[in-house]
Amino acid sequence: MVQLSKHKLPKEILTKLLGLFFETLGKRNNKDEFQEIINDLFSETEQIMIIKRIAIIYLLLKDIDNSAISSSLKVSLATICKFSFLVKKDKGIAKYLKNRLFKEKIVDFFDDIFYELFARPGKSGTNWKIGWQYKLEMERKKQTGL
Repeated sequence: MVQLSKHKLPKEILTKLLGLFFETLGKRNNKDEFQEIINDLFSETEQIMIIKRIAIIYLLLKDIDNSAISSSLKVSLATICKFSFLVKKDKGIAKYLKNRLFKEKIVDFFDDIFYELFARPGKSGTNWKIGWQYKLEMERKKQTGL
């Protein structure tokens, strides 16, 4: 459980601190530098919690079944329902992830075309083992979203 002081910060100070937080985290071009800052600020448990929250929202946007999300991320259905309300608001992180998802759908479209043209099992000149592995991987990705 998070331990916060019962004394609330004034709105102006909170706004300035949020700006400092954004300056510290938001303007990173280097992934390693970002990771160092995250490791200093958040414990491993907090990092996992944040990552799972982002993943839940992302998978909800991909219309993955709640039970599949629950079993793959090891979270409760109540947690998933909590974040489904956030997805319905379509603001903040949900809006950002929707844009990312649109770009991913374009890549998936071209992957499907590549599969049909070159890797589909039964097609002349195709390595069947690789084709079946690719097909199973695509089906798993569509079911779990990961």
